[in-house]
Amino acid sequence: MASKLSRRSFLRAAAAMGGVGILAACGGAPAQQGGTGGEQPAAEAPAQGGQAVTEITFWWWDAAGQIWADEYSKVNPQVKVTFVNTPFADAHDKLLTSFAAGSGAPDVASIEIGRIGGFTARGGLADLKAPPFDGGQFEKDMVTYKWIQGSTEDGRLVAMPWDIGPAGVWYRVDYFEELGLPTEPEEIEELISHTHGRTWDDFFAFAKRVSDASGGKTKLFADAGTDIYGATYRQQGEGYQQGNKILIEEKATRPFQLAAQARQQELDANIAWWGAEWQTGLSEKAFAGMVIAAWMQGGLTRDQPDSVGKWRVVHAPEGNYNWGGSFVAIPEQSQNKEAAWEFVKWACCSAEGQNVMFKQTGVMPAYKPAWEDPLYDAPVDFFGGQRTYRIWTEIADNIPAILRTPNDLQLDDIVGAELTKVLQEGKDPVQAAKDAEAEALNRIRDVTA
Repeated sequence: MASKLSRRSFLRAAAAMGGVGILAACGGAPAQQGGTGGEQPAAEAPAQGGQAVTEITFWWWDAAGQIWADEYSKVNPQVKVTFVNTPFADAHDKLLTSFAAGSGAPDVASIEIGRIGGFTARGGLADLKAPPFDGGQFEKDMVTYKWIQGSTEDGRLVAMPWDIGPAGVWYRVDYFEELGLPTEPEEIEELISHTHGRTWDDFFAFAKRVSDASGGKTKLFADAGTDIYGATYRQQGEGYQQGNKILIEEKATRPFQLAAQARQQELDANIAWWGAEWQTGLSEKAFAGMVIAAWMQGGLTRDQPDSVGKWRVVHAPEGNYNWGGSFVAIPEQSQNKEAAWEFVKWACCSAEGQNVMFKQTGVMPAYKPAWEDPLYDAPVDFFGGQRTYRIWTEIADNIPAILRTPNDLQLDDIVGAELTKVLQEGKDPVQAAKDAEAEALNRIRDVTA
């Protein structure tokens, strides 16, 4: 099975699955409502009560963007938010094209975490700390690693944190029960979670226990590439470059080794994520869990409705991590910066704006005061009454990060190609990391080892 951990490949595959909310936090659901393509609508809006109405355009790649547009009209009827559901690639590529052309950008743009490095390192986006904005006041309220990722090396804030992807180990309580395994989160936490000092070796020992209990028919997780490499790499903070220094050997060697170990010991189901085979594998008990982020709730609710109420979540071995997330930015081209800023503040920097989206999509806010809402301590039906939202907030507040760079997508592809060789061809993980770093140094200018 293909195990190349390319963010672009993931987004394309996920887009093919369709739906609203599954990848709102991490990538491209296809265009559905609220506009077509990525072209900026005419900035015309009717008067309200004899007063002129300001119209601003908002690009995002998920139809759920209409939620914000509709709700903001109730809060501020003097501003009309025209939501344009823009395909994922267009949301970023057309934005860059508009910068080069000098026109065509929206008033408010969404930027996904895998693309943020290409924007923080160039011009085109307004500094939200500078007048007429006052974005610096929200730094203490945001998840630290998201604030860092939306900032430039010289301290400008060009992308306001929006949502996050705190991650952990998910498991099907009904599958565990059938296999005679412990089922309560407290029991599983004690066996595999870093909150009890557990390591990935402990996780693998439990994975073997799952496999043995089923006679090898059910594995704990689907794919060593996504579940194991994806988690262990991100536990170090996302990114293979800091400044001009390439960190592939430092950050990929052990994750390569752990993923290879899982595959060699036949601990994964060897089923690639996101496609039909993965969906079938979950339904047919080929695997009983996953190591993934909070946003997966939306997709499972839609695609695996029979599983609702049967999932539980515990902390991952060795540490917390994040996968996915988005930002909101105001292009310098905007002719309505003050109105755009008021919308951004409501959407990203208020509990009301963040939670109106969270309640309908499961997109987890980066704005920490939103977590004070009682809903974060309430039992969650999807997780069988487990108070999972509070777990996500605890994880989100303890995650490392580094600045993103314009080379992130290229580095992801280079590392992903070597990961495929490790898992499919049995390539030595240490050599694979060395080769990936050498390839990066050869292909990318002005970087060092």
